[in-house]
Amino acid sequence: MSMLSINGLWITPILANATVTANATYGPFISPYVVQSAVIAISVNSVSGTSPSLTVTFSAYDPYAYDDYVENTTTITAPPYPYYTASSSAITAVGGYYIPISVVYNFYTIQLTVSGTSPSFGGVFISVIERVNG
Repeated sequence: MSMLSINGLWITPILANATVTANATYGPFISPYVVQSAVIAISVNSVSGTSPSLTVTFSAYDPYAYDDYVENTTTITAPPYPYYTASSSAITAVGGYYIPISVVYNFYTIQLTVSGTSPSFGGVFISVIERVNG
């Protein structure tokens, strides 16, 4: 999926109409500019299983410490420790959710943590909506 720019906002789709049944990490992503603020928008359209739970975590890494990660032609890896994290509450039902982000960053990952017995979250959409300084 590619990043979109609309009226000074950068929108990065992470998942579109996906089924989530297990833990996953997406990224790292590098924003084209240093981000002033952001929101992680989450939509879940179906939930099944016994005591299913989904937590979405945003992790930001130091935008100026480029020595802390390795970049080559095929791989960009995040440093082992983010300087900022923010997570959703446990998502257990159909609905829309968001995570406000108010730190400066341009390098981040999104982690999904799933628990329960045979948990399944369907029609999942996750996007990062950023206001950039560029």
